Order: sequence, then C-alpha cells, then structure tokens
Amino acid sequence: MLKTAALALTFFTALLLPGAPAAAKPAQTPRQPAPVFGAEHAQWLEREGREESEKPDEVIAAMKLRDGQAVAEIGCGTGFFSRRLAKAVGPHGKVYAEDIQTGMLDLLKKYAVKDGDANILTILGTETDPKLPKGTMDWILLVDVYHEFQNPKPMLAKIREALKPEGRVALVEYRAEDHTADHISPPHRMSVDQVLKEWTPAGFQLVERIETLPAQHLLVFKALPRP
Repeated sequence: MLKTAALALTFFTALLLPGAPAAAKPAQTPRQPAPVFGAEHAQWLEREGREESEKPDEVIAAMKLRDGQAVAEIGCGTGFFSRRLAKAVGPHGKVYAEDIQTGMLDLLKKYAVKDGDANILTILGTETDPKLPKGTMDWILLVDVYHEFQNPKPMLAKIREALKPEGRVALVEYRAEDHTADHISPPHRMSVDQVLKEWTPAGFQLVERIETLPAQHLLVFKALPRP
C-alpha cells in the first residue's frame, strides 16, 4: 500500500502544476508532446473522483452509440472508458481497446472480467499504428491521450483508415485556453486551435464542439472523403 501511494504521489506531483497561475497564458502552437503515461501510474486512471470530474457518461451519451456498433478506444489505459463503451454497444457490439503498453492491457483484462464485459478485444498498437481493422469503426474515442502522440501524422492516417464512411471520432483533451484545467500541467492540455492545426490537414472536419465537461474539450470529427 505504501509503495502504491508513493507511486501515485510521484505521478500526481508531475502532472499537476505547483500552483495556479495568476493569469491564463496563451496556448503554445504547435504543441509539445507530453511524455507517454506509464503503466506504473495506472492507479491514477481508476482514481476516486474521476467519474465526477470527467463525466464519462456525458461523453458516451454524446456519441449516441447503438447496440451492435463497433467502437475503438485508442490509448485505453485500464479501460475506464472502454468498459463503459462495452455496455453502451451491448453484447452484439464490439469494443477494440488499444494501447501501446502491455501492462495497461493486462490491467484492462482483469477489470473487464470483473465487470463481466465479454465484448472487449484488446489490441497492442504502436506509436504510429493502432492496428485497428480498416473501414470497421463506427466511433473512435481518444481521452486525454492525443497530447502524448509523438508522431501524430501516421496515427491520424491510420485512424482515418479505420473509420467507416459515416464513422466519427470523439476527442477529449484538457483545455489550454482557460482556468478550468489549471490543475493539470501545460503539456497535458490542448487548445482547440492546436488540435485543428493537426487534424484538419490530416483530412478531418470538426462537426461538433461540446464544452459542458468541467475541464475538458469534447470534439467530434468526421473524416472527409479522399480526393
């Protein structure tokens, strides 16, 4: 228990700012990718209070998922969202839970068994390829992970390939434009401008911007037809 608490404190100290700034600072463009969140800090993803602070039910409700759909979560971690997605698409649906760390996927499997989620398929991806089947996904979800992408261009191309023609992407990131996410260090936040500077050239169009979450953007994209 002491070791776990120490690990949590170490990550918490690295993630949070030492103090709230006196005034909001403009977001840097282009962004500087944050270090990849290590599996050794996985307990942070299952922390008490996350449901209240991130409102996962609101995120999933905005996706308007239906029974039988295929959904992927890229950078799924311990499956905090993937397990909820599994219930939203029902037993006839499928959730592709992708991460680049086997430690995260191993934890997700344990949680999924405990929750009785049999419709989650785990995928070990890479930093440039989430290994999702082409043209299969009704939705792809990324929660507080895109800011870690060290090489986003090939990842965005693969995300585009994985979507069905009518498929959508839900992107959740802590806000960089105001004080709502001052408790999160700058590399772990993104502005809408920073997102669009990378997603628009990659062939995506922003179709909905939802700002009802306490500290995060919820951006919905569609992939434009290829010329």
